[in-house]
Amino acid sequence: MSPNTRLPRLLLPLLAVTALAHTPAGAADFVTSIDASACAVWGPWSLGDDKQPMRYQGPCVKGKAEGRGKAQWLNPYRFKEGKEEVDATWEGTFRQGVFIGDQPFKGRLDGWRSNLLISERGSVGEARAVWVHAAPSQGPVKLCEIERVALLVPDGFKLEDDSLVQARMRSAQEAVVAACPSNAPFRAVDVVLWRAPLIADEKGQEPLALAKGSVVLDNGKPAEVRAYRNDASQAVRQKQAEAERATKRNQARQAFHRFSAENKVQVWLTASQADKDPFKWQGKTVAMTVKLDRMLSPTVAWVFDADRSGYRYAPMLLKGVNSDTFGKLDTAVVVGRLDGRKKAADLGVSGSNDSIEASTLDVVHARACEQRQCMEWFGWDVHKEMTWGEPFKAAP
Repeated sequence: MSPNTRLPRLLLPLLAVTALAHTPAGAADFVTSIDASACAVWGPWSLGDDKQPMRYQGPCVKGKAEGRGKAQWLNPYRFKEGKEEVDATWEGTFRQGVFIGDQPFKGRLDGWRSNLLISERGSVGEARAVWVHAAPSQGPVKLCEIERVALLVPDGFKLEDDSLVQARMRSAQEAVVAACPSNAPFRAVDVVLWRAPLIADEKGQEPLALAKGSVVLDNGKPAEVRAYRNDASQAVRQKQAEAERATKRNQARQAFHRFSAENKVQVWLTASQADKDPFKWQGKTVAMTVKLDRMLSPTVAWVFDADRSGYRYAPMLLKGVNSDTFGKLDTAVVVGRLDGRKKAADLGVSGSNDSIEASTLDVVHARACEQRQCMEWFGWDVHKEMTWGEPFKAAP
């Protein structure tokens, strides 16, 4: 091989490195032309793992291709007659360095992340609308192929108002339908709300979604927001729900202490405690929550604890009650005095139930419970102010 033949071969790797060196180190997505224009064009990932050398012919505004022009993407490893071969040619309209071909668009375009492009689309109410597009692997960005619509909302926007947020989402979807009409029977536009201004973080991640949903047109039906999520309104609802729960807890506490005071309750007992020692509290006014098992006579009932979550079920006999005492849930709060352990026959019960024996309560007052386990009385931190089976005094 002659020296004249070897020289071009030796120069090929050097030319390739020189061509790649024209790509600025700080340009993550835009590639600067290697010719004198030094004009930048958005470069898709499919043209190489590294930014390929590119030549651009056409107008350039603020360092980016603008208007009708031509960009040629070169292969730095393949040469013909001493020049890099062309891998792809883009000829048509460029906007802010982004190739859009022959699509009519005069707004602002920008490469946002390595795989996304954004186009600004005016305002939707007080929000700025931005369409997010997937970066093309080849050729122009397809402006009617939308990953999602981002609404950039200012401070003060009422995110907690679901009606307002969903109205803005539907307006954003209407703008898409107007700009990109379609006869498809089903069409969905994903809409996300971000806080303005739009700034990706250090790792290029998208901003935190304040709210998001999919606005769906389904076979001529009115647009519907589906898969909706709004953290702000959810937080408000949770706060309201917690306030309502706190109010109910306070109401239950007040009702409990008021009932205890009005009836001069000296101790709250479980049926198990009364069954274990029915004599300990004789002469004292006791209160219990009980569930009806069955009426043994018009005035005598066979009952258990209203809360059966414990491992021991203890029955009791109540006298001085009737069929209306226990309400729809067959549950009641009863107040009275323990009368030792008796047989049902001692209370006037006859027939097959007369031999039943249990601790007995003479009921002087009863209130049917409206909630399971009498939660209208016990739906608060009752254990902090009352201990079952211990002397009790109602709070003032």
